[in-house]
Amino acid sequence: MGMIGRRRKPRWLVLLALLVAAAVGGFFAYQFWFTEDGSDDGAVNTHTVTTATIRFSITTSGVAQAVQEIVSSFGIAGRVSSVEVELGDEVKEGQQLASLESDALENQLATAEANLVSARIRLRQIQEGASAAEKADAAKAVVSAQAAFDAASDDLDDLMDGPSDAELSAAEERVRSAESALLAAQDSLRKLREGASEADLAAAEASVAMAQANLTSAKSLRTSANASVQSAEAAFQSAGTTYCDTDDHIEDICDDFSTTVLNNRQVDRLNDSISPEADADAVLVAATSALVQANSTYRSALAARSDADAAVGAAETALVSAQEALEEVKAGADPEEIATAEAAVTAAEQALEAAQLQLDELREGPTESDIAAAQGVVNTAKANLEAAIAARDDLLAGADQEDIDLQVQQVQIVELTVEQARENLEDATLTAPFDGTVAAIAISVGDLVTSAVPAITLLTPDALELELTLGETDLPTVRVGQKGVIIFDAIPEKAYPLTVTEIGLAPMTQQGVVTYLATAQLAGFDPNADVRPAPGMSGSAVIITQEKTNVLAVPNRAIRRRGDNQTVEVVLDGKLEIRVVQTGISDTENTEILSGLKAGDVVALPGGAPSGEAAEDAEILPGGIR
Repeated sequence: MGMIGRRRKPRWLVLLALLVAAAVGGFFAYQFWFTEDGSDDGAVNTHTVTTATIRFSITTSGVAQAVQEIVSSFGIAGRVSSVEVELGDEVKEGQQLASLESDALENQLATAEANLVSARIRLRQIQEGASAAEKADAAKAVVSAQAAFDAASDDLDDLMDGPSDAELSAAEERVRSAESALLAAQDSLRKLREGASEADLAAAEASVAMAQANLTSAKSLRTSANASVQSAEAAFQSAGTTYCDTDDHIEDICDDFSTTVLNNRQVDRLNDSISPEADADAVLVAATSALVQANSTYRSALAARSDADAAVGAAETALVSAQEALEEVKAGADPEEIATAEAAVTAAEQALEAAQLQLDELREGPTESDIAAAQGVVNTAKANLEAAIAARDDLLAGADQEDIDLQVQQVQIVELTVEQARENLEDATLTAPFDGTVAAIAISVGDLVTSAVPAITLLTPDALELELTLGETDLPTVRVGQKGVIIFDAIPEKAYPLTVTEIGLAPMTQQGVVTYLATAQLAGFDPNADVRPAPGMSGSAVIITQEKTNVLAVPNRAIRRRGDNQTVEVVLDGKLEIRVVQTGISDTENTEILSGLKAGDVVALPGGAPSGEAAEDAEILPGGIR
């Protein structure tokens, strides 16, 4: 079932909830109304016979449950790496809920897919035969393997012949280089341990003095630049005032005029206003030219001040660096620098030892293990050459049907491996099978789980249905599509409409009582309301099993039993006439009249119920419920 749509419930559905309580009173009313020779000596009122809707209903119990609910588990065993939802979260279909550690599974899938590609390529090659390029590659492989075998054989021969003069010279040169590197490392370590010389200290102090002098000079230039800016700014303001007081000046320039320099567009407009074509008078030309010149001077002064500020900043940075360098020279090397230099000495000693060992080995000649290793390389190269020749020959000869069949089987086996690896990887992730809400989480990150361990429970709290319990006497009267209402024990102030959707025929017997289960669609609730039905809530339900509309009916208490007959007292000309009637179905208020009365007849009612016109003035509820 899908989500239950919202709709406004008819007024009569709410009132049907009253039938739950009225059903109990109906039995006693029946005993009173249909008792033989029953009468009422009290006040008698009247009722005008009319049509009504009569509904026959049953009362039962019901429990709300989610339309969809699932307890998800991982398809394989593993360790939980993530739980991506929290209790009460709303999730969408396909959204990931949790996952297992999957690095090994991803590697298995990647390996299987690579094997499948190789197997299919091999099958295609076998089926199609070798191409010219493949034959050429096979021939090249033989040539390459032959070259590797020849090189290994030559190396073995060289090893047996001993080192050449050139090899000994190279080894001796490596020893000399290692000795020089060791001396340099030791000298650096000695200097660090002894500290800086007087010359180093004097040079550092000279650098500080030079940086201080540069900073003093830069600050002097900045002071001069600031003075130039102030002078240029005053001249610019004066020129601007003069220009704006001159006739025929450009209005918007004066409207926006301030101590800020004019931009290039404004300067171009000023120059255009005094061009020969503009025919401006001499006063305007002089004022405009003065303003343009003052603007240019002001801009130059601002640029010079900016450069001076930058120079001061650079000089300050240089002074800080020189002072830090002087402090480092005075402080000498720190333990970390000494440790680095000591490590360099150790590395140089090891390099010298390795170079000397190699030289000694060359002078002593090959050992038995050296010869065995070289012979092993020759044997491997020979095997590779034989394999390359065999592969080339097989390629040239082509494959037989047995080879093709074996490769087809191999492809099928690898395909199954890929599918299993893909399923294992998918089983390591839990996803939501439908839109719903997380109702329970039984796992945490780091847990070891199996496929038998419940992980996350998902349900649809906004799409509910009812599980109704029917007695064996009620079952024959209930049909799919019948409507009713339910009042939950937890929400007694509200009745919710229901519609029967399924009826189960499997009996359940408990303590000798036989019951059946039915399902009903629940509607009429707002999922966003503060109080709403939730899965697991139980309540009392009323189902309308039979309904007749526009039938002739009278109140139940108007009917009397006289012997085997059912009668009513009809008011005719102020007198009471007993009339035998044939009745149909009844509900808690009215009884259907099949014969004996017609619309408009007035019948007597015992007790204090409304009569005559008073009854007609009473509110008539939808569906004939009064």
